[in-house]
Amino acid sequence: MKNISTIALREFSVYFQSLIGYLYIIIFLLISVGLYMTPFFTFPVADMRGFFGSLPLILCIFVPAVTMRLWAEERKENTFEMLLTFPMKTYEIVLGKFISSLGFYAISIAGTIVIPLMLAFLGKPDGGQIFTSYVGAILLGSMLLALGIFISGLCKDQITAFIVTLLVAIAMFLLGTDFFQTYIDGVFTGFGSLVGEIFGFLPHYESFEMGILELTHVFYFISWTVLFLFFNGFFLEIRNRPQMKITFSAALALILAIGLLINWILTDLQLGRIDMTEGKVHTISEGTNTILAKLKVPVNLKVYITPKDKMPTEMKTLERDIVDKLKELRFSSKGMLNYDVIYMEASNIMEDDEQEQPKDEKEEAIEKRMLDKGVKPFSAQSIREDSVVNVLVYSSIGIAYKELKEELIPQIVPQNLHELEYLIMSNIYKMTRDKTPIVAMVAPKDAFNINPMMKKIYMQMGKPIPESDDPYTYLEEILKYEKYDVERIDLTAESPLPDNFDTLVVVNPRSLNDRQKYEINKALVSGKNVFLAVQKYMWNYQIQSGRVNVTRQEESPQIDELLKTYGVTISDDILMDVNHQPLSVSDPSNPFASLLGGGITLNLPMQILLGNSSMNQDVSITSRLSNLFYLWGTALNVDNDTIKKNNLTLTTLMHTSDKAWTIPSSVTLTKESFNEPADGFKQFPVSVIISGQFPDAYKDKPLPKWPADGTQEQSEPPQDIKEEVKSAPGKLILIGGTQMFKKELIHKNTLDFYLNSVDALTMGEDLIKIRAKQIVDRTIPMPSNTVKAFWKFFNYILINALVAFIGVSIIMRKKRSREAYTASYNRGGGYEK
Repeated sequence: MKNISTIALREFSVYFQSLIGYLYIIIFLLISVGLYMTPFFTFPVADMRGFFGSLPLILCIFVPAVTMRLWAEERKENTFEMLLTFPMKTYEIVLGKFISSLGFYAISIAGTIVIPLMLAFLGKPDGGQIFTSYVGAILLGSMLLALGIFISGLCKDQITAFIVTLLVAIAMFLLGTDFFQTYIDGVFTGFGSLVGEIFGFLPHYESFEMGILELTHVFYFISWTVLFLFFNGFFLEIRNRPQMKITFSAALALILAIGLLINWILTDLQLGRIDMTEGKVHTISEGTNTILAKLKVPVNLKVYITPKDKMPTEMKTLERDIVDKLKELRFSSKGMLNYDVIYMEASNIMEDDEQEQPKDEKEEAIEKRMLDKGVKPFSAQSIREDSVVNVLVYSSIGIAYKELKEELIPQIVPQNLHELEYLIMSNIYKMTRDKTPIVAMVAPKDAFNINPMMKKIYMQMGKPIPESDDPYTYLEEILKYEKYDVERIDLTAESPLPDNFDTLVVVNPRSLNDRQKYEINKALVSGKNVFLAVQKYMWNYQIQSGRVNVTRQEESPQIDELLKTYGVTISDDILMDVNHQPLSVSDPSNPFASLLGGGITLNLPMQILLGNSSMNQDVSITSRLSNLFYLWGTALNVDNDTIKKNNLTLTTLMHTSDKAWTIPSSVTLTKESFNEPADGFKQFPVSVIISGQFPDAYKDKPLPKWPADGTQEQSEPPQDIKEEVKSAPGKLILIGGTQMFKKELIHKNTLDFYLNSVDALTMGEDLIKIRAKQIVDRTIPMPSNTVKAFWKFFNYILINALVAFIGVSIIMRKKRSREAYTASYNRGGGYEK
């Protein structure tokens, strides 16, 4: 170890004997940090995947510059032979040089720590993912450093060593890219993927970017680092033995072949991994383990997939990724979940049709038999030579349980692999229930306004003219897709609540009558669960002569009287927030602008944007949600005394930012209304969940009659006798806005909140925990210009100025030390003294 440390310190000090080493670090930081920072404030996100995604290509250029001198300079200065005559073993010299270069590289990488610091200050980055990315960067750098040291030992000058190392490193980078593999596969089928798996380092590096420490990939980088260092030492041992050159070449080829073989084997091998991401998004969730533990009868899965060699290049790893997930599920289920892989090719369907044998004498292809079950191929793009073609492939999963019909998950592609666990477990959970969950949904439909021309077209096509437009159709469709039995009702005498429903969904109620409020109250008191979304008002934006008129439209849900009994109401005040989102409004006076997607952009504080920081991280319904467009929503008024008196539990699911304010509804809006209020900003709840035994708001009241015409007026005196309601604890999720649920504005995040809410009310939180296992949108609220300027100065100038200052200080100190020594030597008379 003493010899290794001696060489390491000697070589390490060489990097900093002049300003060249410091310039290397500054240039590396300017390029790597600069590429990340340049677009950062255009759309700020607390995520470093962009930085680590560009790092491999930067290292392919930076590392050769670091290693080119390690052996080539020894040859140039004629110290090569002298160094090897030292009483040291060859491997000690090689390791010493490697450690010195690794130390220099580590210092360079450490300079980028300013980015995580900035992200931690501005947002909430995933610390585990950043940590594994840095581990991957160190391992990749180590392998390229070992490669550079080996090539430097083969070359007689630094420039040659730099160019050769650069070419080899970039070749290894390109061979790991999908584009390069796809292009080669288009010419030689399967060859590009094979070469990429053996030589390319990018697929091994990408798992670290995802936040996973996978032992297979760790072993890949360590093994190649060791091999390159071994090659370097082996070459130095036989450098002066001409008769050993053939032996060296043969040994080099043999060891390289063994290394490539090991790398190819490791491609489809799992040795274990550690998921370091926040929320363990790449690990089987707790909800999955709970569902699988309850299985009493085995579940059988069948993977219908095209063979790997017939898949497009970008889908060649799809089977491996699916099977890896199924292996985890099988292990977690303790044998209650099993799977089989069935290979299918679309060409077999056509070949079977072309057969001229009698039908009873031939065996029908499995592909054709599976068509009746819904297993069909789908089109995927593939590059063949210099053109893009569409190929038909299979990638589906069938789920069989008891005698039930096999449920099919169609078209599993790399883009939706992150949803695979939820897709499988949601089907298993709903198939193993005693009955299909029933959701009663109450949501208004708007009158369908159709122009005369469209009316004629409908008539000519023989299609019925739509009588109404359903703005909340996606809420119904998504529940049906999730295997819920949805019954759309009007909550009237003719369309009442169904028997044995599990959850009641009420969206945008309008002018509820007493009987409708009684039915909602009855559901809560009897232990049913209710999702209630209420809109108090809307805003109409009208553009006239380039000016925007904003008018308020009351919705009048008339439900506050009932909610007040439980301890919560919908505020009548206008809610505003500094954190809001622009909205584009078309100008009817300029039809061309409307056709081109133009219009006037309104950036009003009523267009509230609820960020990740507005979500309750302790509740599974909202813990992994990101931005939610709370358009024209209102705040909730919570009466804690009433909540406590009723022995209910209230939990806030979402709230505004801490820079929100309200304006009384009676006040006319002016420009000053959008300014910071005199009494300062506040934070307001906008969605809550209340659980417990709800009080009966109609306990001492007669049973309301159904109105004959749907109005508040009752056609007959109320009955004196009410049906007895058996009390049981229930749950209510309340949100003060409905615009976000309309089909014109609905977003994935909104659907996630809606599904999480219905799942939590109907089936518990197991499925939510699985669905919540996704990459969080870590968008950062746009910082002020002052904050932007500070971090740009910090990243672009300050850190590089600090490196330059340290470098100049050390160089000047060494210079003064040498001058002092020379002066002392001269004063003492040289060696004679």
